[in-house]
Amino acid sequence: MKVIALMIFALTFLSCKNRKEIFADQNFTNALFDEGVDENNNGTFEIEEYLKVTKLRLTNRRISSISGIENFKNLEELSINENFIQNFTALDSLHKLHTLAITLNPTKNKIDFSKIDNLEVLYAVRLNLNEIKLNDKIKSLSIGDNNFVDFDASKYINLETLSLDGCKQLKKVDISNNSKLTQLYLYQTAISELDISNNNLLKIMYVEPNVRLIKNSVQKNRLPSQKITQE
Repeated sequence: MKVIALMIFALTFLSCKNRKEIFADQNFTNALFDEGVDENNNGTFEIEEYLKVTKLRLTNRRISSISGIENFKNLEELSINENFIQNFTALDSLHKLHTLAITLNPTKNKIDFSKIDNLEVLYAVRLNLNEIKLNDKIKSLSIGDNNFVDFDASKYINLETLSLDGCKQLKKVDISNNSKLTQLYLYQTAISELDISNNNLLKIMYVEPNVRLIKNSVQKNRLPSQKITQE
């Protein structure tokens, strides 16, 4: 048993030793090794290996910098939840990225993802955000437990799902131009009135029971409630 344990230790040691300092953040580099990016096990990442990667799951890896992520030009899905990342500008050049999860990172109050031109799905919960910029292709936006006071969703005309649950300072949401919206989540906010008169495709909506809903004539038969489901 001791021999086997020593062999495992030796192999682990050699494997770690073979990992070069490719990027400034070694935790980021190590996470990429753990994800199997180094297919030929030569201790570095080659262009062909970068281009093969379409998904990365790097949650809770103590990463503080993602500088170097721009090499993954075919990346479509990225999860970097629960890290220590403050700067996301390295993502701007990832033109194939369509799904991004950055929940629980110590970001600044503002984030601009408008240059990620094919981003469709974003999870950005508990980041202390009060401002965010996105492209108009966004379809699903989960940004609950942030510090928004007034959120204008109307410019995101392709939005189908919007979650602002837990944004306790949120007093106003504009969804007047979101005709494709089907799901809306607004629990634990400060909203007192909500205009849904232009949202005829809305099927699921969670709101506080005291919220006054402004409806159109087609929607009049529905009563305000904590959960509204329209088949």
